[in-house]
Amino acid sequence: MAGERHGDSGDRLMISLNLRVTTTSGSSDFTVGPKVQVAFEREFKVGLPKAFAADQKMEHLYWLAWKCASDAAKAGGPPVKPFDGWLDTVESVEVVGADADPLSPEG
Repeated sequence: MAGERHGDSGDRLMISLNLRVTTTSGSSDFTVGPKVQVAFEREFKVGLPKAFAADQKMEHLYWLAWKCASDAAKAGGPPVKPFDGWLDTVESVEVVGADADPLSPEG
């Protein structure tokens, strides 16, 4: 399903992406779902596949991880600092459990 196109015209792209975030407090796994994907596109004014294929920035990956953690905090998870403060606690962010090249613009 990751990067799979649906419909006759192939006009929809579904992205499946999972992140493992390790901070000074421990590790958590997150799924980058539609809400986070749209928030990314609104924040950076670029589609997710294009951002990772054409203009790769670590900020993009870290922002996705932060947004997932922030949304989890709003749902009752551990509190998360604003982005720059949260970065001070990050040890690593890894893409895990994704199908081959889910961020490829070709799918």
